[in-house]
Amino acid sequence: MAGDGVFVSYCHAQREWVHDRLLPVLRAGGVELVVDSERFVAGRTVVGQMDAAQDGAAKSLLVLSPEYLASAYCRHEMQRAIARDPNFVEGHVLPLVRVACPLPDEIVAGEPLHVELQDDGDAAQWEKLLQWADAELGTDAPAWLRARSELRRSLSRGKSVNLVVGGAGVRWRPLIVQLAADLAAERRRLAVVDLERGSTVPRRGLIGEILAALNGTPVPVPAEPEDLAEFDRQIAGRAKSWLAIEHFDLAARRPQYGVDFFSALRYHLMESRRLVLLVQSRAPFATLLPRDHPLSAIDVQTVELPGR
Repeated sequence: MAGDGVFVSYCHAQREWVHDRLLPVLRAGGVELVVDSERFVAGRTVVGQMDAAQDGAAKSLLVLSPEYLASAYCRHEMQRAIARDPNFVEGHVLPLVRVACPLPDEIVAGEPLHVELQDDGDAAQWEKLLQWADAELGTDAPAWLRARSELRRSLSRGKSVNLVVGGAGVRWRPLIVQLAADLAAERRRLAVVDLERGSTVPRRGLIGEILAALNGTPVPVPAEPEDLAEFDRQIAGRAKSWLAIEHFDLAARRPQYGVDFFSALRYHLMESRRLVLLVQSRAPFATLLPRDHPLSAIDVQTVELPGR
């Protein structure tokens, strides 16, 4: 009996594209994924584990290419998927052509609507895939992927960025989760602080949240004004830190943070170079603060993620 989620069947030749592009988009859209390589256990047969993973999913996505069709393992997964819905009437199976190849007879016979994603920039084909998977990004997939690439490139280079989200339904949180995973692969930690959390309203609480996120554990923070000295000491003791602040629009409405906190933040962004900042906001960073604000002069690249 099939369970929930989408089983993704692909070959090794497409592994990089599947893990770097396809899976992040589907996960961001809210899809539960069943990926064999993420569930395999040593000491058990490969085919048996593949079958169990596939049987645990409601749908199967077949990432087709010449290498896929030449693989006995992949054809085994394809045939098992099609056997559940040989006439392609239930929507259990979706062929996705990643690299041009003739469709197998088993697929041609059913005449299913399939997806052509040889071009990552084809928004219409991505939309067909997302609709089949009951997924929603709130923006088109190429825009989501483009924003992810720009943010990842800037953060990897140590450049601060402003992610401007243009619509209420845009799935931007999974984008930050993916960026954290990207940086983790480079042995870098992206600390995330959300200004919507009540604990961030007082300055001392915000500093405590930042230091806890950077260190991975709560850090005692003294009362003001010594809280800034502790913030300075903690940041100065680290080689370099990556910090994401979500809902930064709220900072402009919290005078309790004070100019001294933002001056300290600016120092570590521009002078000591020990902080790299990712700011998520609805309005562009430059419009949120007065011209004479300590952060108004920092060098921040704007990356837009538009809504539909």
